Parts: sequence; structure tokens; C-alpha cells
Amino acid sequence: MRNRGGSGGSTLPAVKIFRPHPSALFEIRRFVREQAEMHRVSERVASDVVLAVSEASANCMLHSSTREIRVRWRMNGPCVEVEIQDDGVFYEHVPMPEVDGRGGHGIPLMTALADELDIRKGTSRSPGTTVRLVKCEPEED
Repeated sequence: MRNRGGSGGSTLPAVKIFRPHPSALFEIRRFVREQAEMHRVSERVASDVVLAVSEASANCMLHSSTREIRVRWRMNGPCVEVEIQDDGVFYEHVPMPEVDGRGGHGIPLMTALADELDIRKGTSRSPGTTVRLVKCEPEED
């Protein structure tokens, strides 16, 4: 599928709220995939966005005590912008998967999959972490 939004215009965002439970990851991935199909995003870009959003959502579930996860999809010309928001606090943690046996690859994976990755860290004074992912269709030769 090719993106028809290459003219530089942007679409109104689609927003959906999910419960912070691992079983919701399927629904989150389905929502992102449906948006990609509706906006005729290429399979390559869609797959990268689905995986990156899934990682960000899993981080919300694992690392915050959020009551809900909000996923916001928007097309901006040839680029997909997705925001994943929780109402939790972002705790800095240097992962050492080789030592503690736990994950720790989510943010590096999102960085590799997205063209842009921004994280607004929720604090105890201002809870609510937002992860913003941007992935653009490659320029045609």
C-alpha cells in the first residue's frame, strides 16, 4: 500500500483509550494496523510503527501505574505520528539485561524503528509520560 498523503497535508487525529493490561496489546496493535490500512501506509512503515507502538505501550504497562493508555494516530503528509500517553511517572533506569535478566531493549528498539522519537517524562509533580513516534514513507527514486 502507498500513502496518499504525500501532499503535505495532515489529518485529524484518531484517539483510542486502552486499559493497561497485557491483553490490551493485541487491541492496540489492531488499532494501529487499522489506521495504517485506512491511510494507505506502506506495509514496511506500518510494521515498524506497529512494533514501536507496541513497545511503548508495553513500557506504560510495565513501568507506570497508569489507569489508561491513550494512543493518538495522525498523518502529517507522508509521515505517521503516533503518541502513546499514560498518567504515570517515568523512572530512569539503566537496563542491564545480561545481569538482571529483564528486558531493557524497548527504547533502543523504538529509536531504531522510528525516524523521530521524543519522550516527555512524567514526574511526581507532573505525572503523565508521552512517547511520540514519527515514521515517514521513504522518498521515491
